[in-house]
Amino acid sequence: MILAGLIEDTENYGAAIASLLGLTGEVQLAGSWRDAETAIKEVPEILPDVVLTDIQLPGMNGIECIRRLKTDCPNIQFLVLTVFEEDEKIFEALKAGASGYLLKSSSPEVIINAIKDVHNGGSPMSPGIARKIIRHFQEPSLQDGHKIFTEREKQVLDLMAQGKLVKEIASDLDVTTHAIKKHIKNIYQKMQVQNRVEAVMKWRFS
Repeated sequence: MILAGLIEDTENYGAAIASLLGLTGEVQLAGSWRDAETAIKEVPEILPDVVLTDIQLPGMNGIECIRRLKTDCPNIQFLVLTVFEEDEKIFEALKAGASGYLLKSSSPEVIINAIKDVHNGGSPMSPGIARKIIRHFQEPSLQDGHKIFTEREKQVLDLMAQGKLVKEIASDLDVTTHAIKKHIKNIYQKMQVQNRVEAVMKWRFS
């Protein structure tokens, strides 16, 4: 029997998952929590084999919850169950210690199989999530690609990643805003992105 924990603040969805687990005969719900703060206190006392968690929770988010619990309970396997498909959320969750990443739209059969899979050492992913990860590793490394960016473009990217605006970047680098806009245009072309968010996300996770 696999002992599972559930961190989910949406009452209806949490109840549906709890009912699903109760029907399997292979997975037992050992505890459920509506927020990360309570889970952090109680999960170490129960020590479930697998914890399913959403990312968006009241207060502390699920990614930080995974990070803290993984430090205290390294043998617990974490399976993200969420609506978020953004690359940044996926990689943050995996870096925090999640072993699997499913979308809430996944079928009951997929969710149950994923729990068993992650318990047995697998890393289940929704197909679209797996494709994003594969695409990420197939792309040339940006930070290591000295032939891709000039030193100035790297400086601009670093400052963009810090959340600085064009005028602030220009001031920090002691150049005109026109020059910075030109660098940003070149960066977008080299990265094959359309906006600042995409550029910063690729830069951070490459």
